[in-house]
Amino acid sequence: MKSKLTTIEKILVIRFRSIGDIILSNPVLKGLRGSFPGSKIHYLVDDVFEDILFNNPHIDKVITHPRSAEKQSIGKQMKSIKLLRQERYDAVVDLQAGPRGALTSLLTGAPIRAGHRFKMRNTICYNKYAKTPEPDCHTWKVQFAIARAIDVPWPKKPEFFLDTTDKNKNSVKLRFKQIGLMLDRPLAVLHPGARIYEKRWPGSKLGLLARWLVDNRGFAVILAGNHNDKDEIEAIRKASGYALPYFTDISLGELVGIINSVDLLVCNDSGPMHIAGALNIPTVAMFGPSDPALWSPIGSRKSLVTPPPMECMPCDQKRCERTGNHCMTHIGIDDVKKAVDQLMTKQGH
Repeated sequence: MKSKLTTIEKILVIRFRSIGDIILSNPVLKGLRGSFPGSKIHYLVDDVFEDILFNNPHIDKVITHPRSAEKQSIGKQMKSIKLLRQERYDAVVDLQAGPRGALTSLLTGAPIRAGHRFKMRNTICYNKYAKTPEPDCHTWKVQFAIARAIDVPWPKKPEFFLDTTDKNKNSVKLRFKQIGLMLDRPLAVLHPGARIYEKRWPGSKLGLLARWLVDNRGFAVILAGNHNDKDEIEAIRKASGYALPYFTDISLGELVGIINSVDLLVCNDSGPMHIAGALNIPTVAMFGPSDPALWSPIGSRKSLVTPPPMECMPCDQKRCERTGNHCMTHIGIDDVKKAVDQLMTKQGH
C-alpha cells in the first residue's frame, strides 16, 4: 500500500503576508518541487503581495486573497473556501502559522495538512507537525521546518527567486528618465519605511546620510517608499539640504525594479531589505527591535547596523515604552557611514 506522501499530486502553500516572509518561503517551494516533481503547486497569498511571486518557476498557480477588510465578508470568505475545496488538494503546507492559515488549511479538506504546533488550534487543524525551531533559527528555516513535516529534505544551500515584469522594468526606466537621473555615477536608494514605527531609523539621520553619500561618496541618491512614508521622506529631503527625487506612488513590482537597478540600498529591517537580499544588491540595513539572527537578509552583499545593546532588545514589536527614544534612535550616523564604506570598498566603489 502506497504512503499518502507518495500520492501527493496537488499542494497548496499558504503564506498570506508579508514581503520578507514570502521571499523567505522560496526554499520551501523548491523543496516541494524536488520532492514531488509531478505535483501542481498553488500558492495562496494576500492580493497586495502577488507581485513578489511573479514568474516563480516553482509555482503553477497563484491564488490571491483580498487584503482589505471591506472585501472580507463572511459570504466572500466562504466562497473562497469553496473554491479551494474544489481544487481537491492532497496536501496543504501552511507557512503562515496564524489562525487564518490554520483554519483555511482545515477547511480545504486536504488529507495532509502541515504546520507548526504553536497553538491548540494548530493541533486541531493540522495532522503533520514541524519540529519546534531553535530560538535563533532564521525565518527561512522556521518555514522550511514545515516542509520537513512531509519529508522534504533540508537543502544543501537555500535558493531564492525574485523577478518582475517587463512592464515594471520599463516603468522604472521611464521614471528615472523623468527625474533626469544620469547613470554616470553610483546610484543609492534610501527607503525609510517599516511596518512598525519603532523599526524606523529617523528621517533626519537618513537625510544627513544622504548628503554624505552625495558629497563624500559621489552617489546619486533617490528616495522610495509609499504613502505612509511621506513624512519621513520630507524629513530626509529637509535634513539633506537637497531636493532629492522620490517615489511614493510605485507598485510592489516597480519597487523590485528600482532596487534591482541600484548600487546600494539603505533601509530598515523591512520588506525592501529582503527584496535586495533576494536580488543580491549591496544593502546596509538598520536593526533594533527585531533579531538579525532571525531576520537578516539573505545574500552575501550586506552590512547590518545595530544600536548599543539595550535590555529590551529584541522585543515583541507590539509596543514600546520608549516611543520617541526607542532603540533605532540610538543608531549613530557614523556607524552607518562606516558600514557603507566597508560594503562599498568590498564592491570596488
